[in-house]
Amino acid sequence: MSTEMKICENQVMLFFRHLDERQYDALAALIAPQGIWRRQGKVLTGPEQAKTALATRSPTMRIAHLITNLVCEMRDDQRCAVRGYMLIVRHDPGAAVTGPLPLKGIESIRDLRVNLERHDGQWLISELSVEDIIFAMDA
Repeated sequence: MSTEMKICENQVMLFFRHLDERQYDALAALIAPQGIWRRQGKVLTGPEQAKTALATRSPTMRIAHLITNLVCEMRDDQRCAVRGYMLIVRHDPGAAVTGPLPLKGIESIRDLRVNLERHDGQWLISELSVEDIIFAMDA
């Protein structure tokens, strides 16, 4: 695996880590100016739309996006594609809680597809989708 491929994979992992930790400015910095994020049936374009959408998340929700089985393909020296699976564990008690929350299982497993492009020497997300649900707890 090339260094560039590893950097692209790391950008994807950082995106979801920032999402889980509510570091929305850091998350937005990973999205290209016209980057597309297909999220919850909507198409968000650019970092500002992403931050606006994330501002509506429940403040008491805790969520973990578990990213696995990543594969990376360099399209050329300016573009790469990363695919994998995203497993979601979520709980929203509706009030602030300290300590661990109950683990009721994996909510869903989704097909993760991310395209990245170089912008001013930095790898940024040009398109991200996890809309394709493979398994769901209540299916």
